[in-house]
Amino acid sequence: MRPAPFIARWQVAPIVCGAFEARLVLDDETLFAGHYPGAPILPGTFLIEALFQAANTALGGMARLEEVVACRFHSPLLPGDALVATFTFKDAGAGRTIAHVTASGRTKAAELTMIVAPPGAHPKDTDSALTLPPPAGPSAPTLDTPFIYRVLPHRPPALLIDSAIVLDQPGAAPALLARRSIAANEFCSMLIVESFCQACGLLRAATGPASEPREGTKVPVVAKFAGLRFIGDAEPGDLLEHHVQLVFRSGEGAVFSGQTTVAGRVVLQAGRVVAALADIQ
Repeated sequence: MRPAPFIARWQVAPIVCGAFEARLVLDDETLFAGHYPGAPILPGTFLIEALFQAANTALGGMARLEEVVACRFHSPLLPGDALVATFTFKDAGAGRTIAHVTASGRTKAAELTMIVAPPGAHPKDTDSALTLPPPAGPSAPTLDTPFIYRVLPHRPPALLIDSAIVLDQPGAAPALLARRSIAANEFCSMLIVESFCQACGLLRAATGPASEPREGTKVPVVAKFAGLRFIGDAEPGDLLEHHVQLVFRSGEGAVFSGQTTVAGRVVLQAGRVVAALADIQ
């Protein structure tokens, strides 16, 4: 198991009849750095990582996050919020545990179902429905740094995209290839997901109607996840390649899917990422 970029200091109650409660005060300012300047909110991926850490502690500290089966975000978490999470465990066989979690701050923040597995256990890459778009040709439009900074409200260290190319293939769904070189402190699986989600935001802006705002207070945020499967490991120095496809767009909502590879090896399969535009002010 690789270390996370932060350690959530949970107060974890004993497990009773397969359930327990954990409490955490979000007083670590580094969790909010760059997300977003002037309007800090906890990244949803950091919330999932923190909830996994609480589950891992309750299970003895030797587990790994295998899959985010489903997650729905209800309201943002702000610096200083007191987070209360209620966990229910169910045996999934082969040493795996299904954890159902409800997390609340000032109001309900998120509902999460995840699979926690023994160390070294990885699900097989069995989803043949996810196919990579053809390689980008020399004329593929590159999204430059000013575009990325204009579209995404994230700023370092929360900005996790180095470059992106729109894959405009005739007859195919809008797609994008984004890259990120993993830094020394970017170890956990959920930071890969955070980077993937930022690539989704870029694809939405690059292929959206001209009337859709690309700057201002409305920004793309994730509302739901489904089927995030962690197939393999990625280490500092690896180059992540996010292959993102736009599945559906309606008004201010959009649905994405795709996968992330390292040297051609799949490390993440994203079944569904549901995003919307939200006012962060």
